[in-house]
Amino acid sequence: MESTKEIQDKKLNARLYPIYKMLSWDLLFYYSIIYLFLTQAKHFSASQVLLGEAFFTASCLIVQIPIGLLVDRVGKKNSLVIANICMCIFSIILIFAQNFTHLLLAFFIDAIGYVIKGVCETNILYDSLPTGKKRGGLYSSIDGLAVSRYYTIDAITSLIAGFTFVLNPYIPIILCLVANILATILSTRFKSIKLPDNQKEKKKHLHNISNN
Repeated sequence: MESTKEIQDKKLNARLYPIYKMLSWDLLFYYSIIYLFLTQAKHFSASQVLLGEAFFTASCLIVQIPIGLLVDRVGKKNSLVIANICMCIFSIILIFAQNFTHLLLAFFIDAIGYVIKGVCETNILYDSLPTGKKRGGLYSSIDGLAVSRYYTIDAITSLIAGFTFVLNPYIPIILCLVANILATILSTRFKSIKLPDNQKEKKKHLHNISNN
């Protein structure tokens, strides 16, 4: 039986998740202006920007296994906080980047945060929902609400990024940093959910592995 605190923690996570994902599912104020920012404000060449993006993709593949070990060790909630801190650091490095090495470092840190969030975000919501036949439908409705809110705010912030970029190309990146800071604060509000050990499933899994 779950304690009252555990039930309250799960309800808090479920209520917080749509707000959190609205701000953090992907980088706000970023994608509509990043190419212009890197080429015009930071004076990187087009080939350097494309190479940096390729480096980001490769980094996502490289860090998959270490990130899995990190999540197992520190937990999903703490890992999610680390991921959002990485996004903040990524934005800060972009603002102050002076050379191509700084750009690659920024993309590598971005990859770490991106992979951690991919592993943890949806699991935090799913673990917080009551078990049963309605779990999947409840998950879909909450996650769908979060996604719809994200697309709405993403459209608005993309327009704002375009207008503010004309005034000062650094403003959209600063706003992106602000959004990342808010997401980091929200991620600290999630509660860690302790899942019950299912010894039968573990034994069955080990038995299947041994037979294979």
